[in-house]
Amino acid sequence: MQSYEAAKSEAPRSYFDFCVIDGTRYLQDSYALRYEVYCNEQHFLAPECYPSRLEIDSYDDHAIHVGAINREGVLAGTLRLVLPSALGFPLLEHCSLFSEYDYLTDSANPAPLSAVEISRLAVSKSYRRRANDGLYGVAETGDNMTPQQRDGEAPRRRSRPELVLGLYRTMYQYSKRQGITYWLAAMEKTLLRLLHRYQFGFKPIGPEVDYYGPVTPYLAEIAEMEKGVRQRHPDLFAEFAQGLSPEFMPSKSCALKK
Repeated sequence: MQSYEAAKSEAPRSYFDFCVIDGTRYLQDSYALRYEVYCNEQHFLAPECYPSRLEIDSYDDHAIHVGAINREGVLAGTLRLVLPSALGFPLLEHCSLFSEYDYLTDSANPAPLSAVEISRLAVSKSYRRRANDGLYGVAETGDNMTPQQRDGEAPRRRSRPELVLGLYRTMYQYSKRQGITYWLAAMEKTLLRLLHRYQFGFKPIGPEVDYYGPVTPYLAEIAEMEKGVRQRHPDLFAEFAQGLSPEFMPSKSCALKK
């Protein structure tokens, strides 16, 4: 596992340090931030169920936690990667899948062993100051985007959602080093639009459901995502790949087989 100090030394210059926070004091901070966002702010979860003011569930023992630490040493954002285990994946408790993706629920199939679920993305309210920033510190509409940006042209660097992309960069590098090839996620449209701006190719694998608000289950193949980002946003891809040793650099990948 990459250490906090190693992650700091490899990351592009930023207001934040992005790193795996398991085994550090920031893990408890991430649970506290999740409590603030999911219980107090969004009311997705009942606060009285978490008397410790830490939002923790059974999947956290089978997850890798990622954090964004600001220059004052305060956790500004977090997400987790839920690893394959006997518990399965959280979204499968709430979402139904289209029939062609039923194999993802089959424990005898090897495909889920190379997949993880992205969940519990939370950004501190301090970084959501504008009225339409939403949960992730970025505008919820395309009103502040140029027509070229809406059509997929590379957004200007200064307009990038640094915090979210930094968390995804850390998650991407962990996934590459661990042989993870697929990401599952249950996302609302706001986050999906943001990720699609940067060619993160999440595809719907089931219908929308009310699960912490209206969300849809998605699947992304990391190799396909790499191809899209590299072609359309080469500067961003270079940042994502910075620090990866040659054996982890992207190569052609076959499609997931049932």
